[in-house]
Amino acid sequence: MPRANKVRLGFFSFTEVLDGRHREYNEWHLFDHMPEQFKLDGLHWGQRWVATPELLKRRLFAGGELARTQYVTLYLITDPVQQALDDFYALARDLHDKDRWFDARKSHLSGPFDLVHTYVSPRLSFDADAIPYRPNRGVFLTAQDGVDGPALQEAREWYDHVHIPELLNVRGCAGCWWFENADGRAIRVYWLDEDPNIFLDDLTAQTPAMSMMDLRPAYTTLIVGAYASIPWDAAFDWFD
Repeated sequence: MPRANKVRLGFFSFTEVLDGRHREYNEWHLFDHMPEQFKLDGLHWGQRWVATPELLKRRLFAGGELARTQYVTLYLITDPVQQALDDFYALARDLHDKDRWFDARKSHLSGPFDLVHTYVSPRLSFDADAIPYRPNRGVFLTAQDGVDGPALQEAREWYDHVHIPELLNVRGCAGCWWFENADGRAIRVYWLDEDPNIFLDDLTAQTPAMSMMDLRPAYTTLIVGAYASIPWDAAFDWFD
Protein backbone atom coordinates (compact mmCIF):
# COMPACT_ATOMS: atom_id res chain seq x y z
CA MET A 1 0.00 0.00 0.00
CA PRO A 2 1.45 3.45 -0.93
CA ARG A 3 2.80 5.50 1.92
CA ALA A 4 1.18 8.83 2.73
CA ASN A 5 3.02 11.90 1.49
CA LYS A 6 5.42 12.98 4.24
CA VAL A 7 4.92 16.65 3.29
CA ARG A 8 2.29 18.28 5.48
CA LEU A 9 2.53 21.96 4.59
CA GLY A 10 3.71 24.32 1.92
CA PHE A 11 4.99 27.70 3.13
CA PHE A 12 4.60 30.35 0.40
CA SER A 13 5.92 33.86 -0.01
CA PHE A 14 4.98 36.13 -2.93
CA THR A 15 7.65 38.80 -2.94
CA GLU A 16 8.12 42.25 -4.43
CA VAL A 17 11.71 43.50 -4.61
CA LEU A 18 12.05 47.23 -4.02
CA ASP A 19 14.32 49.88 -5.52
CA GLY A 20 15.41 47.63 -8.40
CA ARG A 21 17.72 45.61 -6.13
CA HIS A 22 17.06 42.26 -7.80
CA ARG A 23 20.66 41.13 -8.08
CA GLU A 24 21.31 41.72 -4.36
CA TYR A 25 18.07 39.99 -3.42
CA ASN A 26 18.79 36.91 -5.51
CA GLU A 27 22.35 36.57 -4.28
CA TRP A 28 21.21 36.91 -0.66
CA HIS A 29 18.34 34.46 -0.96
CA LEU A 30 20.14 31.76 -2.95
CA PHE A 31 23.53 31.81 -1.26
CA ASP A 32 22.70 32.86 2.30
CA HIS A 33 19.04 32.78 3.30
CA MET A 34 17.58 29.62 1.76
CA PRO A 35 20.46 27.27 2.66
CA GLU A 36 20.05 28.19 6.34
CA GLN A 37 16.47 26.86 6.31
CA PHE A 38 17.38 23.28 5.45
CA LYS A 39 19.27 22.67 8.67
CA LEU A 40 15.93 22.86 10.51
CA ASP A 41 14.01 19.69 11.33
CA GLY A 42 10.93 19.55 9.11
CA LEU A 43 12.21 22.03 6.51
CA HIS A 44 12.30 19.42 3.81
CA TRP A 45 12.68 21.19 0.48
CA GLY A 46 12.37 24.62 -1.09
CA GLN A 47 12.65 26.56 -4.32
CA ARG A 48 12.08 30.09 -5.56
CA TRP A 49 10.98 31.19 -9.03
CA VAL A 50 10.89 34.50 -10.90
CA ALA A 51 8.21 36.12 -13.04
CA THR A 52 10.50 37.80 -15.56
CA PRO A 53 9.25 40.94 -17.33
CA GLU A 54 8.13 38.72 -20.22
CA LEU A 55 6.19 36.42 -17.90
CA LEU A 56 4.71 39.38 -16.02
CA LYS A 57 3.20 40.56 -19.31
CA ARG A 58 1.78 37.08 -19.90
CA ARG A 59 0.07 36.74 -16.52
CA LEU A 60 -3.53 35.66 -16.89
CA PHE A 61 -4.54 37.62 -13.80
CA ALA A 62 -2.97 39.57 -10.94
CA GLY A 63 -4.97 41.75 -8.59
CA GLY A 64 -4.08 44.36 -6.00
CA GLU A 65 -0.66 44.32 -4.38
CA LEU A 66 0.09 40.84 -5.73
CA ALA A 67 0.39 42.39 -9.18
CA ARG A 68 3.62 44.02 -7.98
CA THR A 69 5.28 40.75 -6.93
CA GLN A 70 8.02 39.23 -9.08
CA TYR A 71 9.01 36.12 -7.11
CA VAL A 72 7.36 33.21 -5.35
CA THR A 73 9.07 30.94 -2.83
CA LEU A 74 7.78 27.58 -1.64
CA TYR A 75 9.12 25.53 1.28
CA LEU A 76 7.77 22.03 1.88
CA ILE A 77 7.41 21.16 5.56
CA THR A 78 7.21 17.71 7.18
CA ASP A 79 6.78 16.62 10.79
CA PRO A 80 7.42 18.00 13.34
CA VAL A 81 5.25 20.69 11.76
CA GLN A 82 4.77 23.09 14.68
CA GLN A 83 8.41 22.83 15.73
CA ALA A 84 9.47 23.44 12.14
CA LEU A 85 7.34 26.58 11.92
CA ASP A 86 8.52 27.86 15.30
CA ASP A 87 12.17 27.27 14.31
CA PHE A 88 11.55 28.85 10.91
CA TYR A 89 10.29 32.09 12.45
CA ALA A 90 12.99 32.03 15.15
CA LEU A 91 15.71 31.64 12.53
CA ALA A 92 14.35 34.65 10.64
CA ARG A 93 14.57 36.76 13.79
CA ASP A 94 18.10 35.50 14.50
CA LEU A 95 19.36 36.23 10.99
CA HIS A 96 17.77 39.68 11.11
CA ASP A 97 19.52 40.41 14.42
CA LYS A 98 22.82 39.33 12.86
CA ASP A 99 22.31 41.74 9.95
CA ARG A 100 21.93 38.86 7.52
CA TRP A 101 18.66 40.12 6.15
CA PHE A 102 17.43 41.88 3.04
CA ASP A 103 15.03 44.70 3.80
CA ALA A 104 14.40 46.03 0.27
CA ARG A 105 11.54 43.60 -0.35
CA LYS A 106 7.93 43.10 0.65
CA SER A 107 5.92 39.89 0.89
CA HIS A 108 2.32 40.49 -0.17
CA LEU A 109 1.08 36.96 0.53
CA SER A 110 2.83 34.51 2.80
CA GLY A 111 2.21 31.71 5.26
CA PRO A 112 1.65 27.96 5.66
CA PHE A 113 -0.88 26.00 3.61
CA ASP A 114 -1.99 22.39 4.09
CA LEU A 115 -1.23 19.97 1.28
CA VAL A 116 -4.58 18.77 -0.13
CA HIS A 117 -3.93 16.74 -3.32
CA THR A 118 -1.09 15.79 -5.65
CA TYR A 119 -1.38 14.95 -9.35
CA VAL A 120 0.97 13.77 -12.11
CA SER A 121 0.77 14.12 -15.89
CA PRO A 122 -0.45 10.97 -17.66
CA ARG A 123 2.65 11.11 -19.88
CA LEU A 124 4.88 10.36 -16.87
CA SER A 125 5.29 7.01 -15.12
CA PHE A 126 6.10 8.87 -11.95
CA ASP A 127 4.67 9.23 -8.46
CA ALA A 128 2.76 12.48 -8.01
CA ASP A 129 4.24 12.85 -4.52
CA ALA A 130 7.73 13.09 -6.03
CA ILE A 131 6.99 15.78 -8.62
CA PRO A 132 8.63 18.76 -6.82
CA TYR A 133 11.97 16.95 -6.63
CA ARG A 134 12.31 16.52 -10.41
CA PRO A 135 14.32 19.21 -12.23
CA ASN A 136 11.93 21.89 -13.44
CA ARG A 137 12.01 24.91 -15.69
CA GLY A 138 9.34 26.75 -13.77
CA VAL A 139 5.83 26.63 -12.37
CA PHE A 140 2.36 27.81 -13.30
CA LEU A 141 0.47 28.97 -10.25
CA THR A 142 -3.05 29.97 -9.25
CA ALA A 143 -4.06 31.55 -5.94
CA GLN A 144 -7.69 32.12 -4.96
CA ASP A 145 -9.79 32.94 -1.93
CA GLY A 146 -12.70 30.56 -1.45
CA VAL A 147 -16.21 31.74 -0.62
CA ASP A 148 -18.22 29.46 1.67
CA GLY A 149 -21.23 27.72 0.22
CA PRO A 150 -22.30 24.94 -2.14
CA ALA A 151 -20.67 26.70 -5.10
CA LEU A 152 -17.26 26.21 -3.49
CA GLN A 153 -17.67 22.46 -3.19
CA GLU A 154 -18.83 22.27 -6.80
CA ALA A 155 -15.81 24.30 -7.91
CA ARG A 156 -13.41 22.12 -5.91
CA GLU A 157 -14.82 19.00 -7.56
CA TRP A 158 -14.49 20.64 -10.97
CA TYR A 159 -10.82 21.41 -10.31
CA ASP A 160 -10.18 17.89 -9.02
CA HIS A 161 -11.98 15.95 -11.74
CA VAL A 162 -11.95 18.25 -14.77
CA HIS A 163 -9.70 21.30 -14.80
CA ILE A 164 -6.51 19.97 -13.24
CA PRO A 165 -6.55 16.81 -15.42
CA GLU A 166 -6.94 19.06 -18.47
CA LEU A 167 -3.99 21.23 -17.44
CA LEU A 168 -1.88 18.10 -16.90
CA ASN A 169 -2.22 17.52 -20.65
CA VAL A 170 -0.89 20.97 -21.57
CA ARG A 171 2.60 20.75 -23.01
CA GLY A 172 5.28 20.99 -20.35
CA CYS A 173 3.04 20.34 -17.32
CA ALA A 174 4.53 17.55 -15.21
CA GLY A 175 2.26 17.61 -12.16
CA CYS A 176 0.26 19.67 -9.71
CA TRP A 177 0.14 20.09 -5.93
CA TRP A 178 -2.92 21.68 -4.37
CA PHE A 179 -2.61 23.58 -1.07
CA GLU A 180 -5.22 25.30 1.11
CA ASN A 181 -5.21 27.17 4.41
CA ALA A 182 -7.82 27.27 7.15
CA ASP A 183 -9.43 30.40 5.66
CA GLY A 184 -10.19 28.66 2.35
CA ARG A 185 -7.37 30.27 0.37
CA ALA A 186 -6.17 27.81 -2.28
CA ILE A 187 -2.85 27.74 -4.13
CA ARG A 188 -2.28 25.24 -6.93
CA VAL A 189 1.25 24.77 -8.23
CA TYR A 190 1.80 23.14 -11.63
CA TRP A 191 5.41 22.06 -12.17
CA LEU A 192 6.79 22.61 -15.67
CA ASP A 193 9.52 20.60 -17.35
CA GLU A 194 9.58 22.85 -20.42
CA ASP A 195 10.03 26.61 -20.73
CA PRO A 196 7.05 28.42 -19.14
CA ASN A 197 6.42 30.21 -22.44
CA ILE A 198 5.94 26.87 -24.19
CA PHE A 199 3.38 25.91 -21.56
CA LEU A 200 1.60 29.28 -21.90
CA ASP A 201 1.54 29.02 -25.70
CA ASP A 202 -0.06 25.58 -25.56
CA LEU A 203 -2.44 26.63 -22.79
CA THR A 204 -3.60 29.54 -24.94
CA ALA A 205 -4.06 27.25 -27.92
CA GLN A 206 -6.06 24.71 -25.92
CA THR A 207 -8.19 27.14 -23.92
CA PRO A 208 -11.17 27.23 -26.34
CA ALA A 209 -11.50 23.43 -26.04
CA MET A 210 -11.14 23.30 -22.25
CA SER A 211 -14.08 22.86 -19.91
CA MET A 212 -14.83 26.22 -18.29
CA MET A 213 -16.78 27.13 -15.19
CA ASP A 214 -17.90 30.45 -13.73
CA LEU A 215 -15.82 30.47 -10.54
CA ARG A 216 -17.00 33.86 -9.28
CA PRO A 217 -19.59 32.45 -6.83
CA ALA A 218 -16.93 30.15 -5.34
CA TYR A 219 -13.58 31.94 -5.57
CA THR A 220 -12.01 35.36 -5.67
CA THR A 221 -8.97 35.02 -7.91
CA LEU A 222 -5.77 36.62 -6.61
CA ILE A 223 -3.09 35.70 -9.13
CA VAL A 224 -2.63 33.34 -12.10
CA GLY A 225 0.67 33.16 -13.92
CA ALA A 226 3.92 31.41 -14.74
CA TYR A 227 7.34 31.68 -13.14
CA ALA A 228 10.76 30.52 -14.33
CA SER A 229 13.23 28.52 -12.26
CA ILE A 230 16.37 30.35 -11.10
CA PRO A 231 19.74 28.65 -11.75
CA TRP A 232 22.32 29.34 -9.06
CA ASP A 233 24.69 30.80 -11.67
CA ALA A 234 22.12 33.08 -13.29
CA ALA A 235 23.08 36.68 -14.01
CA PHE A 236 19.99 37.91 -12.09
CA ASP A 237 19.63 40.65 -14.70
CA TRP A 238 15.99 40.16 -15.73
CA PHE A 239 14.93 43.60 -14.53
CA ASP A 240 18.04 45.61 -15.47
